[in-house]
Amino acid sequence: MTSSRIDAATHRTTEKPQLLAGDDALEKIRALLGEFRTAMLTTVEAGIIRTRPMGVQGKAEDFAGTLWFFTDDRSHALQELEHGARSSLIFQSDAKNAYLQLEGRAAEVRDREKMQELYTPLLKTWFPEGLDDPHLTLIRFDADSGHFWDSPGGMFQVLGAFAKALVTHEPAQGGEKGDLELH
Repeated sequence: MTSSRIDAATHRTTEKPQLLAGDDALEKIRALLGEFRTAMLTTVEAGIIRTRPMGVQGKAEDFAGTLWFFTDDRSHALQELEHGARSSLIFQSDAKNAYLQLEGRAAEVRDREKMQELYTPLLKTWFPEGLDDPHLTLIRFDADSGHFWDSPGGMFQVLGAFAKALVTHEPAQGGEKGDLELH
């Protein structure tokens, strides 16, 4: 259950975010991950922020705190991670009105068995030699915390909130939001 307060400066209702921890956080992330095919991997190194798209690998229902991404071992992302860059993932699905941001640690992992487990033929789009490409490697991302915004009813819930706001002249809640703690 969320509580709300009136922000005196703007006279707007702001919803207090949920706090989901441990298994509850994992369950929420699993439910949301199924909506996303791509994540935006953001790195911060020496005050410079860089973001790039990465294809989400594996099954959402298997998420236990770690996500995997294929990449080229010559990529700037790996160079930044080797220098200790902080990292974050951002996911967005406009069709489902679902958004997820995860903070954590990322590093290169050379694990042929894991690569075989995660491999799909679509990977040949970027690596025509597939698993035999000498530059193919993995990024392992271990999530610590994050935030979510979710409208389980999708666009219908958002439209309902819009209609309510028009009638009542009060901001309406178009879904759920919250903080996630995995450890």
